[in-house]
Amino acid sequence: MVILHVVLKTPIEDWVVNLDWYRNSLTILDIKEDDNGYRLLIEIKGSLPDNFQNSFSRVGKNVYLGSLRVNSKICSILSKYIVSQGTVISDSIAWTVILDGYSELKKLLKEFVDSKIEVKVIKVVKVKQGSIITARQEQIVKIALEAGFYDFPRRITLRKLAEKLNISPSTLSEILRRAERNIIETYFRERGI
Repeated sequence: MVILHVVLKTPIEDWVVNLDWYRNSLTILDIKEDDNGYRLLIEIKGSLPDNFQNSFSRVGKNVYLGSLRVNSKICSILSKYIVSQGTVISDSIAWTVILDGYSELKKLLKEFVDSKIEVKVIKVVKVKQGSIITARQEQIVKIALEAGFYDFPRRITLRKLAEKLNISPSTLSEILRRAERNIIETYFRERGI
């Protein structure tokens, strides 16, 4: 089995067009389908736009974390896969997607083509076997780190982070603890301790 990290470029969407990209950055950390479309977990660095004030929390100096509901054909396609992140870059969004081999990449690209959405493959990287944590653990640990969960004092609680990720606090705790254990064991094993 071959795991791929794929970077795709798609057109920018209406919900994100009005942000000032010279002073802000927006990263999509997760996509979940819900009753009203798709719920995105988003990190904004810079000044928070007025229309995002009610659904975002400040987690650091000029860093905000929150969720946004959108109706998006691109999100409907990507929600079926593991999205590591989506980064808005002026006129497009660069998505990093983790896929289970080239057949899944072909399937993903076919969905974009069938939906008449312009997509460009920027990079395909084979993941080395024997990763110490799963893709989902990596995604959640990265989000927790960026949100300030590992800072002292913490900038976000486990309960608040779980709410943003739309999972239970006990599930989040288990995912983080398993990932932390694997990371710590690998650290000591590599040093012969």
